[in-house]
Amino acid sequence: MLKLTINGVTLSLKYLHKAKGRQTYNYRRLVPSDLRQHYAGREIIRSLKTSDSTIAARECLRITREVEAEFLRLRSGLPKESSEGKHGLGLKLLRQFGIQPQDYDKADYEAQGDVLGFADHIEKAFESALSVEEMDSLRWDGAKADASRLPLAERAALETLRGEFRLKASEYPAEYLRLKDKASDQKFKNDAELAVKFLLAVLPDKAPGEYRRSELNDLIALQRDIGLKSASIKRRLAMLRAMFNLVSLELELDEDRQHPFNNWHIPGEGEDKKDKQDFTFDQLTQLREFKASRVKEIKWMMHLMLDTGLRMKECCGLMRQDVYLNDQYPHLRVAKNPFRRLKTKNSKRFVPLVGVALEAAMEAVESGDSDWLFARYIDLEEQQTKNTSAANTMNKAIAGYLGAGAPTSHSFRHTMQTRLREVGCPEHLRNELGGWSKTVSESYGSTADLKNKSEYLQKAVTTPFRNIT
Repeated sequence: MLKLTINGVTLSLKYLHKAKGRQTYNYRRLVPSDLRQHYAGREIIRSLKTSDSTIAARECLRITREVEAEFLRLRSGLPKESSEGKHGLGLKLLRQFGIQPQDYDKADYEAQGDVLGFADHIEKAFESALSVEEMDSLRWDGAKADASRLPLAERAALETLRGEFRLKASEYPAEYLRLKDKASDQKFKNDAELAVKFLLAVLPDKAPGEYRRSELNDLIALQRDIGLKSASIKRRLAMLRAMFNLVSLELELDEDRQHPFNNWHIPGEGEDKKDKQDFTFDQLTQLREFKASRVKEIKWMMHLMLDTGLRMKECCGLMRQDVYLNDQYPHLRVAKNPFRRLKTKNSKRFVPLVGVALEAAMEAVESGDSDWLFARYIDLEEQQTKNTSAANTMNKAIAGYLGAGAPTSHSFRHTMQTRLREVGCPEHLRNELGGWSKTVSESYGSTADLKNKSEYLQKAVTTPFRNIT
């Protein structure tokens, strides 16, 4: 337990710790003995990644809510993370008793299902959750049973029959992933959970319809004060809007169809955006001579991105079957695979290989026998690419080679657009090569198409260009 004084108020936070001699705070608590088989150790320890006491206190409370919800799921016989969603769990339980919510108030008693069996099940659930005194109060004093004391499935089922079912913001991601059929998409899941984390870092956890516009404005202002860019704030708000709208529509949560996240105003939006910095022709020439000291994959990926304009994630997720070296015009096929979704459906494309990109592809294909071209940056357990790790390593290598202040790996893509424009490549071909085109020509992917694009890319390799920032 740690005591903090914030704005003149002293708080005792049970699970907040700071190791001696360290600046950052940690969340630390013992795992209850009845749940230890579900955890790797006796304690849950998470770095809060901050030395700010106010932020640490807020994060500590948020994680406490998450962990206690996790404990509740485990004690209810559910997995640590609910993939089915609260609403689905409630309906599943009702179906076990033959109850359909839409038939519950019908006069035909038999059409209602085994209502008595369900009532008996709920009573036993309350007996497990409440004290003897609380149960006596329910039975003899006519008090209304508080469904929030029940395990998740029982709570959802009872609230559904009462017409009281609502979801708090923290419960929306599970339902959203289920409705979008994205439960196995780790990137999509992370984006949804990050949006809710963004919300709950400032505001309390409640149903969308209970938030007020003044709270939304406070959320935006505080996140700006923390240092979050306006583009990131907009992205988080857009995800919240999408989740709240779809889930409230599909689950008929009428009270939450109207919420303030349908539109917003971010003061100074876009003014904090930094212009992308292009590489110069001389810098690209130097990087063509880059020799990897330890991680050979970084050299290959750097050279692939340099002369193709691929995104880092697209590069990390390449498979050997995506590389066509024996074709008349060697090229890559950028396509969705189980470990990497594309940024947009238009990102699927064919990209000719020229210059150091062709050399890198040949070396990478010959280097091993994995299905993945860059297996080092594939997380088989999580089924995703390690593009952040690859980007950090490559950016460090670029800075070490060209000097501090050099552009990052992301600038290869922007620079390629400049290079293609300088050699007269038509806009529609530039968009097709970069994966931005909404429509493609009838010859797309044909030999003639690859020949045409290959020639423009080859010109871009050898032609000096002017930097336009």
